[in-house]
Amino acid sequence: MERGRGHKRRCGHERGQRAVRAGLSLTAAALLLSSCGIPSTGVVEAGEAATGIRPAYVLYFVRQDTLLGVRSQVPGAFDIGTAVELLFRGPDAVLGRKGLTTELPPLASPPTVRADGARLSVELPRGTEPLTRTALAQLTCTIAAARVVVDAGSGSGSGSGSDSASSTQVTVTIPGVRQAEGSGETCPGSATAE
Repeated sequence: MERGRGHKRRCGHERGQRAVRAGLSLTAAALLLSSCGIPSTGVVEAGEAATGIRPAYVLYFVRQDTLLGVRSQVPGAFDIGTAVELLFRGPDAVLGRKGLTTELPPLASPPTVRADGARLSVELPRGTEPLTRTALAQLTCTIAAARVVVDAGSGSGSGSGSDSASSTQVTVTIPGVRQAEGSGETCPGSATAE
């Protein structure tokens, strides 16, 4: 008789454990399914990024003589200088297979980026080839897009994101070469290459 009770308790305990495991499995499956399909967004225009979602760099590359912004999530602190360095690395192999290229020349060392309000200056290393008009547009648009995210994150943006981007003025200097200037006004919208 004693043996029967222990067996009943054990069977009841095992059934309870199975029910708990089944409930946990269903909860895990529901969580996995609900996390799928987070839509991508354009350039962040105002406010702080949602908790747990990192802001994205928008790097401008070229496909068939057209500038295209490509979103890129990068770990670490978000800043304009890092966006410029990533841009000069060029498109990765996946983007290259999609026909994206760059007109920016290779750099011997990282560029120096300085901000003064809406005006940003980029000093490229001595010996860098002068930038083509398209290369200057790539650099200017990437900086303008990064500035929107930085301003939104710091709360220092004075207007909407598009105003912040279009008011960005970029001066590029290469020691021994004349300066080049670009403006965020000429940048395409937040359309991205897929």
